[in-house]
Amino acid sequence: MTEARALCPGPAAAPAADWMHQAALLAVRHHLQDSREDALPDSRDGWSNRRADWQDLAAQAAQMPLSPAAWAEAAALASERYPDAAAAFSILADNPALHLPTPATFARIAVAGLGLDYDAALAAVLAAAEEGGALELAAPPGATLPAAQWGLRLSALGRARAFRHAPPPRGRFVIATHAPILAREARAGARILASDGVLWLRSASRRMARQLACDLAALTPAKGHELIELRPGEDIPLPEPGAAPLVVDLFALDAAPRLPTVSGGDLVLLAPDRFDAGPLRAVDARPFTPAENLAAWQAAGIDPATAATLAPRFQLTLSELIATRHEAEMLDTLSDAAPDRFAAAICAAGARRMGPFVTTLHTRVTLTDLVAGPEPMGQLRDAIAWRRSQNRVWTTMGLPRDAGEAQGLALLFSGPPGGGKTFAARCLANELGLNLYRIDLSQVVSKYIGETEKNLSRIFDDAEAGHGILFFDEADAVFGKRSEVKDAHDRYANIEVGFLLQRLETFNGITVLATNLRANLDPAFTRRMQFIVDFPMPQQAEREALWRRNLPLPDWREPDLDISMLAERFRFAGGNIRNAAVAATHLAAAEGARLGHRHLARAILRELEKSGLPRGAEDLGPLAHWLEPAP
Repeated sequence: MTEARALCPGPAAAPAADWMHQAALLAVRHHLQDSREDALPDSRDGWSNRRADWQDLAAQAAQMPLSPAAWAEAAALASERYPDAAAAFSILADNPALHLPTPATFARIAVAGLGLDYDAALAAVLAAAEEGGALELAAPPGATLPAAQWGLRLSALGRARAFRHAPPPRGRFVIATHAPILAREARAGARILASDGVLWLRSASRRMARQLACDLAALTPAKGHELIELRPGEDIPLPEPGAAPLVVDLFALDAAPRLPTVSGGDLVLLAPDRFDAGPLRAVDARPFTPAENLAAWQAAGIDPATAATLAPRFQLTLSELIATRHEAEMLDTLSDAAPDRFAAAICAAGARRMGPFVTTLHTRVTLTDLVAGPEPMGQLRDAIAWRRSQNRVWTTMGLPRDAGEAQGLALLFSGPPGGGKTFAARCLANELGLNLYRIDLSQVVSKYIGETEKNLSRIFDDAEAGHGILFFDEADAVFGKRSEVKDAHDRYANIEVGFLLQRLETFNGITVLATNLRANLDPAFTRRMQFIVDFPMPQQAEREALWRRNLPLPDWREPDLDISMLAERFRFAGGNIRNAAVAATHLAAAEGARLGHRHLARAILRELEKSGLPRGAEDLGPLAHWLEPAP
């Protein structure tokens, strides 16, 4: 039997602190569930009614034979490093002013996850705090609470050992105790690593490369790996002999770095598939199959009914699923096993991961709010049905697939400005329960060679999880026609278009391209579109419906307001009608009056000026009477 040891400083302390981080989140989940159920379990039994949920953490703890005092030090370190762990400890202590573990909270976690006796764990941590070592008790000001409910924190010695005097961790330790999802590739990688000591793990997707790295680590004795993201100009660090595998992420680099000579330890390099592995043996990280995707949901501990409903819709890695589950539990969105609430948590987490290149458009509009002709409406309904039946088509119905063929859905929206393209994209996203990500082309397009493709690759990769629709407004700016190469600018512009063509064809999510000038798009893109939806200028009946939809409530309109006249005389697009209605309503609100013709006359005149349309008295018709004469 290995002798229990004290917590070591520096990188070795990270696994224990990470363990306590996860344990605190699981404990607060059980605490909240007990509160909802009005259950009052004995705090000394360590949630014995939910013992199965602690099995994975208990197996991880068995790999780290630490003393009870060392585990208590890890709990205090977790509250320093992880804000959500500190919040969880506050909830467990029922003390909103205390964001530290208490000895009583630690003892209960020790019973559930470490298999310790409650009294023994409590006595050990109180004794360690009194010895004046790495731990100390923080007495709440003016409180008369027993010492078991005081805050447990690192002393000056403990903080120095954890943060200053010890070598700083190079990366973060990722725990991997699950059954590998990409099992065949993980076993192949383990054989190469055992033989060569270094493995080149390549993929078009950083997400899937990290997933395979976790699957590989689950097969090692360490049950985890240290992850480092290499930045431009940095050298690849060397692994330490006898330590957990060192995983180095190369996706932020423009070119493959110089490969080091590894003499001890295990080194795994995560690289985009455009890099050359040189003499190293490589394994490819591919997308999940439907069965593997469901296995990831099961490994994340998601309710089986929720997993069966949502797994065909979202393709998340195990780490993404676990993070979303923890967030959903903290926000209390998993009650009653509601798949729609967990789907909302997935979309919220996905939006935060998308980075600076997109703007998330929030919307509640549906197809019933869209004013359009029968042709575009029919196309949009067919697109929604296409997406919802996708899993059945490619699995149950056994439609054959070509090698490398994606299951994505691409739509092209074309029409004049203000014709409803963006509004239709909002409706589509809401009907499918997804985020709508508008690509910020000013951030994506770069003058530096290769940067645009790298930015777009990140966007497509993050959206591959299926939590949002990629919306390229003014798509002809990046999807334009390829031209004859006359200089370096033309050549690299054509490379960007070629990259987009390839990435669009292999994308499993939903893409919407919107353009005012369809003729400017490269013809190769239209071939890859499943739906091409034209939004023409609205006819009179549609314009009247748009006016009625965008004007204030009838009680806030003057009774003689002639909406039919507005629709007949002014051949506006939907966006122009919206602008005029909003401007007129503001004018009426400023006067404290109902909306009338005098407000609409001024607002419509401004809209005509902006659009470059005729705006004489004969063009305004009856509204010209309400305009003030020029001074």
